[in-house]
Amino acid sequence: MTRAVKSPAKFFHFRRRNIYNSPPSAGSEPRTTDRGVYTVKRRLRAARTMRAIIVLVGFLCLAPTVAAEPRHVSGEILVRYRPDVGEAEIAAIHASSGARVLEVIEKLGIYRLALPVGRSATRMRDEFSDDPRCEHVELNYIGEGGDLIPNDTSFGDQWHLNNTGQGGGTLDADIDAVEAWDITTGSDSVVVAVLDSGIDSDHPELLGRILPGFDFVNEDSDPEADHAHGAVVTGILAANADNSFAVAGIDHSAKILPVKVLGSANLGTLADLIEGLTYAADQGADVISMSLINYPVAFSFLEDALQYARDSGAILIACAGNDGIGDADVSGPGASPLTISVGATTRNDARASFSGTGSALDVVAPGSSITTIAYNTAVDTSSVFSGCSAATPIVAGITSLLLAEYPSLTHDEVRSILTQSAEDLVGPPNEDTPGRDDFFGHGRVNLHSALLAGPPTAVPVMPTPALWLLLALLLLAGSGVLKAAVTKLRGTGH
Repeated sequence: MTRAVKSPAKFFHFRRRNIYNSPPSAGSEPRTTDRGVYTVKRRLRAARTMRAIIVLVGFLCLAPTVAAEPRHVSGEILVRYRPDVGEAEIAAIHASSGARVLEVIEKLGIYRLALPVGRSATRMRDEFSDDPRCEHVELNYIGEGGDLIPNDTSFGDQWHLNNTGQGGGTLDADIDAVEAWDITTGSDSVVVAVLDSGIDSDHPELLGRILPGFDFVNEDSDPEADHAHGAVVTGILAANADNSFAVAGIDHSAKILPVKVLGSANLGTLADLIEGLTYAADQGADVISMSLINYPVAFSFLEDALQYARDSGAILIACAGNDGIGDADVSGPGASPLTISVGATTRNDARASFSGTGSALDVVAPGSSITTIAYNTAVDTSSVFSGCSAATPIVAGITSLLLAEYPSLTHDEVRSILTQSAEDLVGPPNEDTPGRDDFFGHGRVNLHSALLAGPPTAVPVMPTPALWLLLALLLLAGSGVLKAAVTKLRGTGH
């Protein structure tokens, strides 16, 4: 008998033919053959079962995972049409779909549409996305302001300005504000837009500092706060100082442009944030401070608005998020590379437990138990506020003081100053490692060091000897001298 069994497959087929087709040998027991047949059948069934399992596992691995949509306004979508689609055609699209225009963000060509009752926003988004006349479609996502923890305090508790160890803090774990104010306390020619829940317009600590703003939540020109978040954030940034009342802000002179994009529940829509950004840019804001979290950034409309503000010359400061590890990379608008992303530290220079971390994080600033104004009162008192929302206006205030000294600074130049002047290795060594890291970014900001650093200066490139030689050879080749010298050497046999 030939046993051509060089591969397992051939051997397997050989055994099958032998069992099923060959007659039993003399003296053999029939049950032996039956047992062999049964064994092969069992192996075949097992093989088929294994193949089915492999196919099923492969299908499950390749099947797309449907992620839950971030929180959004039900019954609304945001649409931008292609430039060649006219108004009449747009109106026809809305009429055929049953959508109703709620508003148009004209600067960016974005329509906010109300959908017919009972229609799913995600399904309508997908239907509009399939229409070739639509350039881009998004849900009207919802973000929010950071956490607010009120408590009565006094100026002596403003450790972020001058940490003397109060409250069990670490000496000098602060931004060196007292030293910096010897250089500048600000300029009233600098405008800082605060995109938040509004302003406490009659608070004594903000008198004389507030410009006319706008309320995009209620669509009116009265951005009065109906939630404390915006007021206390503004107090950290710009409370009047040296007036024997309550607290001191970082910047004592800048004008504040209040832009209300959060409502009474401290929530706001993507559309209102987009409008707030374009409005602040059009009003000539030098700095835009956004103590906002959880706006999705993987969608182009928010990026468009941030880019619009950047293109206008505004410097964008944003919160890195309040959900700790990894949040800096997912919580918008701070996760966008178009902003300067700010995390939070404690009075001991540790990372605040809530402070967002990740590759998007640029710097950290004091953000735990920060003393600021008390909301909706004219009494000489204060409150305590924690969150990356508290750290963000500190960096916005440092930025406005930088502009008071160096008015021509750009966004990228401010980022460079902040990161290069930040104090590294102030936190726990397992997180705050040498150079940039995902926990502290480039380090904890220092106002005094930033002002001393001044505008970045271009370092002249000095040619090396090799570069000089290359330039000389290029010049010789261009003049024909090098070619003539080579020809001469060849003619003499060298």
